[in-house]
Amino acid sequence: MSRQWLSRQRIFTGRIHGGMLLLALFLGGLWYFSGLSPLTEEENLLWRKVRSAQDALYAERTERGLEPQAGTDPWKTGFPGVEWSGITTTLGPLEAKRTAADPLWSVHALRTFRRLGLKAGDRVAVFSSSSFPGLVFSLLSAAESLDLSVLWVHSLGSSTWGANVEEFPWPEISLTLREKGFLSLKADSYTLGGGGEMGRGMSPEGRDLLREAAAREGVPLLEENSLSEITAKKTALLRAFSPRLVITVGGSAATFGGGEDEFPFGGYYSPEEKEKYPGKGVFQNALKEGIPVLHFLNLRSLAREAGIPYDGRPVPRFSLRGGPLLSGLGLLVFLGALYFFPRWKKEP
Repeated sequence: MSRQWLSRQRIFTGRIHGGMLLLALFLGGLWYFSGLSPLTEEENLLWRKVRSAQDALYAERTERGLEPQAGTDPWKTGFPGVEWSGITTTLGPLEAKRTAADPLWSVHALRTFRRLGLKAGDRVAVFSSSSFPGLVFSLLSAAESLDLSVLWVHSLGSSTWGANVEEFPWPEISLTLREKGFLSLKADSYTLGGGGEMGRGMSPEGRDLLREAAAREGVPLLEENSLSEITAKKTALLRAFSPRLVITVGGSAATFGGGEDEFPFGGYYSPEEKEKYPGKGVFQNALKEGIPVLHFLNLRSLAREAGIPYDGRPVPRFSLRGGPLLSGLGLLVFLGALYFFPRWKKEP
């Protein structure tokens, strides 16, 4: 075997490897950059506002000696709570609570509001839970950014890792964000949340703690003797306000009323779907009133659809994969490279 032949073979092999490496880098770059959805200047301002609010909230908790437990809040958003406390109602995954704190939800909400044709002065009703405090703040921030008129009814009980720190429940979070200039809205009404929206599942001390926190903030607390009465009060507020859109966050008892044949996991629901969800909660009542509902619950699925990383570092860009044009271009480039690939070329 001649040295000349070995030299030609090395050159030939090097060209093949180099060409395949360049092709891999090109296709990898195409895959990565095709999925990025950059923010507009307005959206960047909103993202930075929410992230700055998180910095301030984290600093406030730290100053009060309530810094999140090690490892629970790596991005220092200030929103994740504790695993269990006297105001905790049910179980919930920590990863979902961290995902709910991503500031991209505010931008996603703003885009959704615009896509639905909402404009300044339009009415939206928000029925939220303390289980996803970061998400609630992002949605309210988006509504304020668009100058929407908001009816806001919030339940104070929280699942694990939500706004369930006894010394820093949702009313304290809300008050802190307003005092530091990051939130203008104040809840119109609170409920205890938990079982039957009457605080079942929480300790008696926890219920008293939430009553006192609501009173300190100056927000009226809706308390009745049954879930149906609480649901009726919320529905009456909804009808009197007559919004263009209802937003529900979490799965509080009054939101669905119990006894659903098919549980809505999250997304946009039009009034035409009212027969599919025949329950007696605020969600179903809104559809019956002809009002669409934007529901947030199954965070893993919703984050994937929105292009928000699940339990990832907050960054000001969406990751929307699978653009058909660029995917097709990548396939054509690969087929072309394969056609001209010199692996089987006969050397003279």
